[in-house]
Order: sequence, then structure tokens, then C-alpha cells
Amino acid sequence: MYLEHVYLEHAQDVLDQWLAWRKAGAVALVVVTATEGGAVRAPGALMAVSAAGDSCGYLSGGCIDADVVNHARQALRSGWVECLRYGNGSPFIDLPLPCGGAIEVCILPEADVSVLRVCHDRLASRQPVTLTLSPSGDLGVGHMAETNALSFRYTPKLRLRIAGRGADSLALARLATASGIQTELQLRDGAELLDAQRLGIDQVTKLTVPSTLPALDDDSWTAFLLAFHDVDWEEPLLVQALTGPAFYIGAVGSKTTHARRCEKLRAAGIAERRIERIRGPVGLIPSMREASALAVSVLAEIVEAYQRKVRCPVGP
Repeated sequence: MYLEHVYLEHAQDVLDQWLAWRKAGAVALVVVTATEGGAVRAPGALMAVSAAGDSCGYLSGGCIDADVVNHARQALRSGWVECLRYGNGSPFIDLPLPCGGAIEVCILPEADVSVLRVCHDRLASRQPVTLTLSPSGDLGVGHMAETNALSFRYTPKLRLRIAGRGADSLALARLATASGIQTELQLRDGAELLDAQRLGIDQVTKLTVPSTLPALDDDSWTAFLLAFHDVDWEEPLLVQALTGPAFYIGAVGSKTTHARRCEKLRAAGIAERRIERIRGPVGLIPSMREASALAVSVLAEIVEAYQRKVRCPVGP
């Protein structure tokens, strides 16, 4: 029998699958509770395991996941909460971790449906949430004698909005979409709208005139990139973005181009502290000329900024 495993990463997606499977029967929730050394996943990482052995989410680079799935199926049959340690200090000497570290996981065969649904729904509504689970039921023989409440903070997924034209916009949108990032592409050219749809970019918005922009829908987990080389569009799009809470605002172009943009914004009465929110030139690697390489450079910078926001979620 083929067992499905889906490598979902974000808590919202794993919980979505857990809730879907739970409608048909019991599902175990596996939580990484602690790590030591170079672990692949951080504490709070989730996996869901059905009674049939299907699973979603992952806990390591493949070192322990299959064994965890087996333990989760046993926990579903017994009703025992399982607390396991792998790697350094583990009783499972046949499952060493090449990184030399350790991973501790807790398997909950009867997690509270209402608690997980609230957590999922809050993340889906773009709000951070703290998930607190109180393990109940008997502990498996030979495992930890006590299991305290588990509490982890989760933040909404990264969202990306790109306004622009040309290869730069399409390359970044294609890369972000392939990476599972919710991406909105705002384009003014009808032919490029068709190109975006052919590339599998579903959320495409047509820009008509600079004086009438689509309503701003950014939140504090949204990154905005201006990829226009058209002065008529630059100022209104940047001014609009600066009125919102996006955690990242960037604009493609050279240092000279960025200085000119900033000067125009000052002349328009935009406060300096707001102008300083704009990153330019964008990208971790300067002066990238190919659209595909620029896309990798810019997306890496955005992901880095998002991770800083996750660690310190205060301010825009």
C-alpha cells in the first residue's frame, strides 16, 4: 500500500490537512518540542499522521520522519502520548542524526479539535497566534514521565505584491509562486497579463491609470516590490505602499534611480522616516542584470526581512 507524504511547511497548511483528515477519523499531531545543534526544523514544527499512515509536514531531512510516523500510528492505536528523543542522548541508537544534534518530538493522538481549528482560522485570517496544547492520556511506557503544556507562536505566511512590467516582474512572480508564496502581480500591459497567466500566476491585477490604483490590501506580513521603470507610476505606487503596513517595500533600479525617486517623494511632502522604509537598490547581490538572477537575489532579501519580522513582529 502506498502511503502519502506531503512536505507541507507552514503550520496553517499542516493544520488544514489535520482538520480535513480528522473528519474521517483519528489523526495524530506531532510537534517538535526541542532541538539541539543543526536541526532542519525549529521547535513548533508540525506533522499530521493519519491512522492509515499518510502524513503531511516534516521534522527532519528524512532521518527520523518514517520512524515518527510509525510511532504516531502506534499512539493512535494505544491512545498514549509519546515523547521521543532522537540523536544525541537518544535510546534509538540505530537512528543517528548526521548533524550530531538532537530532536525531541511529542506525539498527540487526541489533540483538541477546537483548539487546532481556532489556530488554523486565525492564521488563515492573517493574524499571529499562540497555540497551547495540554497533552492528555497515558504516556507510553519507557518515555518521559511528565509532559507539560506545549506552547508555540505561529505567524501568517509571507505574502508578496509586485507592481511592474517586463521580465523582472514576471521572473520574481514565477519564482515566488513556485516557492509557495502567495503572490499578487499588478501589471499594466495586456500582453504581459496573458504571459503571467501562462506562467501559472493566478492572482494578476490590471493597472489602468496612475491616478486610480487598486485598493491597498497589504498587511504587516506583506512585502511590496516596485518593478517599474516608468516615472509616472513610481510615485503613486510608492506613496500608496508607504501608507500601509507592509514589512518590506523595495524598488528595482540603480543607486541613481533610487536617489531620484526619494527626491521626488520629498518634493511631494513625504516624511523622511517614511522614505527610509524603501529599499533600493534591491537584492542581496548588487547589480544583477539577468531577470532570473535578480529574482533570486530579491526574493532572498525579502525572505530574510520576513524572518526578522517573525523573530521581532513589532512595527511595519
